[in-house]
Amino acid sequence: MSGRIVAALRRHRDRSPDAVAVRAGTDAGWRATTWTQLHDAARSVAAHAPSMLDRTPVVLLLDGGAAGIATLLGLADAGVDLLLLEERNSFLTDHESVIRRCGASVVVGPERRPPDSFRYLSYLECARPFPSGGTGRAAGEPEILQLTSGSTGEPRAARQPLRNLVRGGRLYRDLFALTDRDVVLAAVPLAHSFGLVGGLAAALVSGATLCTVTRFHPRRMLEGLDRATTFLGTPLVYQMLTPLLPSRRGGHAHLRTVLTSGGPLAPGLAASIADRLGTGVRQVYGSTETGLIACEPGLGGPAREGRVGRPAPGVQVRVTPGDGRLLVRTRTMFTGYLGEPARGDGYYDTGDVARVDADGSLVLVGRKSTFVNVGGRKVNPRRIERVVAEHPGVREAVVYGASGTAGEEEVNAAVVLVPGTRVEDVVAFCRSRGLMPFEVPHRVHVLDRLPRTGMGKVDLPRVIAAGRP
Repeated sequence: MSGRIVAALRRHRDRSPDAVAVRAGTDAGWRATTWTQLHDAARSVAAHAPSMLDRTPVVLLLDGGAAGIATLLGLADAGVDLLLLEERNSFLTDHESVIRRCGASVVVGPERRPPDSFRYLSYLECARPFPSGGTGRAAGEPEILQLTSGSTGEPRAARQPLRNLVRGGRLYRDLFALTDRDVVLAAVPLAHSFGLVGGLAAALVSGATLCTVTRFHPRRMLEGLDRATTFLGTPLVYQMLTPLLPSRRGGHAHLRTVLTSGGPLAPGLAASIADRLGTGVRQVYGSTETGLIACEPGLGGPAREGRVGRPAPGVQVRVTPGDGRLLVRTRTMFTGYLGEPARGDGYYDTGDVARVDADGSLVLVGRKSTFVNVGGRKVNPRRIERVVAEHPGVREAVVYGASGTAGEEEVNAAVVLVPGTRVEDVVAFCRSRGLMPFEVPHRVHVLDRLPRTGMGKVDLPRVIAAGRP
């Protein structure tokens, strides 16, 4: 299956050798990479990858640049299992995270860093010979592993065969009529399913130019919008961009497809974005485990609260009687979680509560409560809770999501402290443990004790009520 990726690169190289495959926005400006350059870079990585084939996943840090994309494609072509992370993440420094538990020993990223307990290789080093410790090309199809928010407990790594990346890209290509004349601007991390499949894979199979940013930069986003025909963002991205865009319907006449995922987009924000970009925002609904579940392939009127569109081709849905839980089966189902028994071919429980309207559209009437959705980034509260509880001045802790002043969810913590411990100490401790800014509790509420139910479990509704002003 990895051969299909190489074949796509070769096809685009032969057909349009000097056409731009990737245009990456950096602090210094835009850097263009042609299909010939991307193909050659990926093949160079594949040729020098055998020493990494020990059947434990290689951790790949993706910064959105062309070198990282070429490294991903080259290692996948060589049969390497890849666990994808954003370049800036807190999992590598967390000794209890799934990264450590999966036995990964090699980390590949954009620059040379202190090795810590990992062997660290830069993108450039992956394209050069280095001492071999492997056994040659890996047998079987490589897997792409991505971290999930986790339905319970700590985050897990969902295993996706490489063929699902190609299938998912074709699905986006066909639904949104992408061709080699399109420019896809992905304002989302490529390490996450929406960016990886809806952005990278869709561009790869269609021949479209993929525009990325190595870090969120409003100026680069606005410049990218001046070229883009398709835009991928999260509710937080649209909230940040709206004040920067003049109200000028039709001002981006070339922009025909605007997609959002990672959480519900408020109708008011959707209307504001439509006014500024000249086209409506289409909801995309899916998960790391399943790939694309539902979407709005066309613009059928004003946005409706909770509506996520009709099931995508090949998707089967069930809504359980009574509690309304949404179960789905797709053509891009994951094969299980890393380190856990393989799952069957049945339906996946999304954890969402839904109904199916008369026109076949899915409407979400309840959301998962097991993670905090910070601008489309899923934060597992149990993991943050564990870090907070490791502070010697914290006797008890519970972490949860609460609405902030702008309507977005924020990470909150309720704690019982040892006398003399300050809230500032707890926040500083979380930062020192490598948590990302959006993972650090935005508010820490000090309680005399955590209220509990008759079964001894933390009574979260009472905790939340106690933390309100």
